[in-house]
Amino acid sequence: MELWTKSRSRNGYTAQDRKLIVNEPEAVTVRTIFDEFLRFGSVHNLQDWLRENDIRSRAGNHFFRGPLYTVLRNPHYLGLIKHKKESYPGEHPAIIDRATWDKVQALLDANIRGKRRKVRATKESLFTGILFDHTGTLYTPTHANKNGRRYRYYTSQAVIKKTEQSNAPARIPAPDVENAVVDRILNWLQTPADLLASLRDETTVAPEGFFDRIITQAAGTAQSWRVRIAAEREQFLKSVIDRVVIQQTHVEVRLRVPALVNEIFGGDQPGISFPPFASVECPFRHVQQGRALRLIVGKTSITTDASRQAILKAIARARHWYEQITTGKATNIAQLADIDGVSPRFIRMQMKLVQLSPQSIEYLMTRSESLPLSLDDLLAAIPMDWREQSFGLPAKSA
Repeated sequence: MELWTKSRSRNGYTAQDRKLIVNEPEAVTVRTIFDEFLRFGSVHNLQDWLRENDIRSRAGNHFFRGPLYTVLRNPHYLGLIKHKKESYPGEHPAIIDRATWDKVQALLDANIRGKRRKVRATKESLFTGILFDHTGTLYTPTHANKNGRRYRYYTSQAVIKKTEQSNAPARIPAPDVENAVVDRILNWLQTPADLLASLRDETTVAPEGFFDRIITQAAGTAQSWRVRIAAEREQFLKSVIDRVVIQQTHVEVRLRVPALVNEIFGGDQPGISFPPFASVECPFRHVQQGRALRLIVGKTSITTDASRQAILKAIARARHWYEQITTGKATNIAQLADIDGVSPRFIRMQMKLVQLSPQSIEYLMTRSESLPLSLDDLLAAIPMDWREQSFGLPAKSA
């Protein structure tokens, strides 16, 4: 059976009688994207050309780079259905011919290989000039060569200049902190409650549906991250990250909100006032290795009241989804994801919260102080047996 419920939002097709038929005006847009990419050879230039010619998506939005990569890599337009890592013949007609498809895939692959070679030859540390310890001391990129390999670090200026003593780590392996921060940002972009809490306040006024669109497009940015060329990923991060601070128990990432919205939508959003900055915490545990601090992300807690709010919102959302499935209002997770503009993987992860016992939910709702765990901690392990659902919280008194 055709996976039509997953495909209703795709440009180029319309669901009719549980089958997908070609929507010719939209199919013209899809073919234009493929043809112009071959002409320009660059998604960045393709995006600019589409904007200049006012070519928009089905929802009336300008295309930004993440969705363009998704379109160009989507075998659905070749008449195939993708399941996990494999593609199978579908019942719907193709929009793109095989020859065009093969040329586009070869060019995308060549761009990735070429950019990787260039970046490796002239690699610059990502957090140059923006990485500090909790006292405000700057970390400077350094490296060491051993057995023919080059190891990158961020070394404290206090150590380099042999000035004041500090209990902050003297040296941090660069890949550790860079990968931890990037992974945390990508996770944050796919967590609607945390994202919206950072992007708006009581003074924020936006058109109806704007924040629904930003949830969808932020998730699309994260999901297309790995297929973007390295230069575009680096440009995104340098544009949105204002400062990274190594705190005592976590890495604090300060993001420029207007720049982030600009990157997500591919252009300014006039008339909307955003908070200038958003702070995202990247928890870690550390292992001291000589003068370096080895960062290991995971199995840590963010002890803020925002954790409690995020958990309660996620529980309500999960129960709402469960109710829609059990009452037949939605037939499957793919349909829920289509309705709410999130990924099926995100829903499957959040639906674990339905397993929480009434006692656990009551405890989470009535605690007035901060919880000693984050939403990520909670989702990592929810026992099926209600008697085991303590999550490290103090036992309730009888």
